[in-house]
Formats: sequence, C-alpha cells, structure tokens
Amino acid sequence: MKDIFMMNLTVGTKEQALTAMCSMLINTGYVTADFMEEILKREQGFPTGLPVQPYGVAVPHVDSKHVIESQVVFAALKKPVVFQQMGNNQQNIDVSFIFMLAFRDPTEHLQHLQKLFLCLQDTAFMQKLNQIKNKSHLLQLINNIET
Repeated sequence: MKDIFMMNLTVGTKEQALTAMCSMLINTGYVTADFMEEILKREQGFPTGLPVQPYGVAVPHVDSKHVIESQVVFAALKKPVVFQQMGNNQQNIDVSFIFMLAFRDPTEHLQHLQKLFLCLQDTAFMQKLNQIKNKSHLLQLINNIET
C-alpha cells in the first residue's frame, strides 16, 4: 500500500476536500468510479468529524466493495473546513486533517481505524501532526504509536 499524501490542500468546503481526495484515488485506480459518490453520501448521513484537540480531524470511509486496492489518503488542509461531528450531526467541527480510508479487507479496515483512533487520542501525536512536512515523516509518526 502506497499512502497518498496531500500537503496544504486549499479548499473551501468539506465537499471540495473529499472530491479532491476521491479524485486521486479514482484516477490512480485504487477505487471504483462510484467511490466519490458513496463517500459524499455517507458523509451526509454518517459524518466523520472528530473533535480531537488541538486540531479537528475527519476520517471518511465507505464499504470495501468500492475499493480495488487498499489505500489511505492523508490531507493537511491549508485552512480548516467544517465537518459535522461523528455521532452528532448537529455539532460542527473545524477540520484541519483528513485521513480517507479505502480498504478491501474489512478486518484490515478495522485494524487501521483502531490504530488511527489511538493516534488521534495522543496529544503529542496531534501536536506533531501539525509539524509534518512529508509522507515519510507522517508514516514514521504513525508507526511510533504503540498499539
């Protein structure tokens, strides 16, 4: 799996961010053509914004049937965009970082989601996340979290 990394993504809305990220996955052949539609639809009904401190994070994902090859896309936004909070559609979250998950195997998806949630609960991780400069730095940061 070759994680896709986007620094300083400049967008005005969550839809623009999700569209840019989905487009990368579709254009590189990692997901089916309907992946974007499914991500946008899922985000409306089951939002993925997480109010972690000090930066909001979103973790959009869909069913594995839309995935051709497992992939994670990370985007650091130049300016935060508004997502709704996971589990509470009425609460807005200013999101600075997005981890879009696309996994073929549901077990693999769950394992990565659990590890990511563990990382996001670590205050030091969140502070370091804001300082990353490249993909290898991000992967090193994630791999250093104990599971």
